[in-house]
Amino acid sequence: MKRSHGVALAALLVFSLAVLAHVESLGYWFTSYDSIALVETSRIASLADLRTIFTKPLLYGTSYLDAGRFYRPVVNLVYAAEYALWGVDPFGYHFTNLLLHGFVSVLVVLTIRSLTDSLRAGALTGALFAIHPLGTDVVPAISRRQDMLLALFGLLALWLFVESVRRDSRRLRVGSAVAYGLALFSKETAAVVGPLAFLWLVLDGPSLRRRSTYRRAIVAVAPLAAVAVGYLAVRFAVLGGIGGYTHDPPLSQTLLFPVQYVLSLVYQADVLAAIGGVSTPLVIVVVAAVPLALLVSFARDRALDRIAPRRALPLVVAIAGFAVLLVVARFPGASPLASVDAIDHAGWYTAGIVFAIAAASALLAAVASARSFTAGRSTGFFLLWLLSPLPLFFLAKQFAFRDAYFFVIPLLALAAVCLDAALPAVDGWRTFSDRDTDALVVVAVLVLLIPSLAASPLLYADSGWGETGDVTRSVLDEIDRSVSEIDSGTPVAIAGVPTKIDYRPQRLGRAHKATMLQPHSVRSWLRLQGHENRVTFGRLQSFHSVPGNVSTKTRENERLLIWLRYD
Repeated sequence: MKRSHGVALAALLVFSLAVLAHVESLGYWFTSYDSIALVETSRIASLADLRTIFTKPLLYGTSYLDAGRFYRPVVNLVYAAEYALWGVDPFGYHFTNLLLHGFVSVLVVLTIRSLTDSLRAGALTGALFAIHPLGTDVVPAISRRQDMLLALFGLLALWLFVESVRRDSRRLRVGSAVAYGLALFSKETAAVVGPLAFLWLVLDGPSLRRRSTYRRAIVAVAPLAAVAVGYLAVRFAVLGGIGGYTHDPPLSQTLLFPVQYVLSLVYQADVLAAIGGVSTPLVIVVVAAVPLALLVSFARDRALDRIAPRRALPLVVAIAGFAVLLVVARFPGASPLASVDAIDHAGWYTAGIVFAIAAASALLAAVASARSFTAGRSTGFFLLWLLSPLPLFFLAKQFAFRDAYFFVIPLLALAAVCLDAALPAVDGWRTFSDRDTDALVVVAVLVLLIPSLAASPLLYADSGWGETGDVTRSVLDEIDRSVSEIDSGTPVAIAGVPTKIDYRPQRLGRAHKATMLQPHSVRSWLRLQGHENRVTFGRLQSFHSVPGNVSTKTRENERLLIWLRYD
């Protein structure tokens, strides 16, 4: 009973953190490119509309299909239910996103607890996930619902699978297969959940050298494999192929996917640039204290010439990395990445890469030297989970920070496991002596988490989505007012539609890319307002800061021309 009370309390606290971190989004209007179009194309007024959801691609009937073809009927059904309940009131859609983020955070607690047999590790992971800055790119953006549904059902499938093995429960195994299917039909990246379940069962087995370990794992994941095969069959039938984005990005941009993925997990905002030039060296010296302290510890407790290579290498990399970071922070224009066309902010990329390598190396060196920490099989599982989406990013031909929403969980779990093993506490946790390196593990984890904690939405009231939502609302109001003055047979041409605000990465607490409108979203809004005019578009417009008052200049001959202007 006491154990269940602990789980309930941890879940409640984590849910509260998740809601508190993004509660301001309840006041936002429709945000991001596709939100309005997803609502409009998901409405169910007849059986034909319901059939369309299951037999046509996402955003069927819009120009979005020129950019990509995806099959996500669970997403459509959720929007359909919301439209029936809320209509075009954005509050309801943001409320759903907020609840989903809270539920996902709770499932993080339950899943990591099952995987590690530690409630402390589960609670720490859930709390870090609830306030992680990646949520800023997902939770306030209505159209990114699929990432939360993937995380919700993917975690549910993994948790039920682990519990079904532990309890030998057929009912839980069926529940896991159902949840896996819902995850796949929410977003295709959920395909990694089945292999992850297999890998966990193999690592959890008595021996990696026994064939019986692999036979047992194959039998256990057979229902998940059947669900995946069925999903692929339906997807191929609907899309006429694997689907995905239709464009081929430049090779230089494609090669950056792994780098962007690492930055999305560790260094989403340019913390060093935000701190300022004078104090930056001091901050770097402070965070570099971890490898320096380890070096002192080695020199004091052991002969330096007898340090094992597995301990010496990460220590050297960490010290060198923080030294390079100091140079990069002072001279960002000197970055070798500055010559790569696909990189807009070379200093941010370079600082992020160097920081991630140096901080991870410092943590590895600290863990290798700690007397209380032993790497279990759960550590290997979390590392495999971290690496699992990389092939899918290349296959999809695109990576955005929001795509890492589900995959930041294993990194946070690794940090929580290290803290769980190293932190001293009164209730049965070990204490350490002055020479013990356990304390350095704690400090190393905190250093790795500094950028995420500094950019957490819990610390900032404005994510950038509120401003873009206001601009979107003003623009659509102006367009709706102009179109309302003509009959439905008059063609309409619109120029100056705002697409996005490219906030520089060093703005802590901001979404990495706050988007507004595309032609298909404007057409969808006009249809939601009852306008059936044929609409074409001229030049689209993007900004580096929030545009001022929106006004229109119109002219009508045989068609209505609308020029959108900004102060």
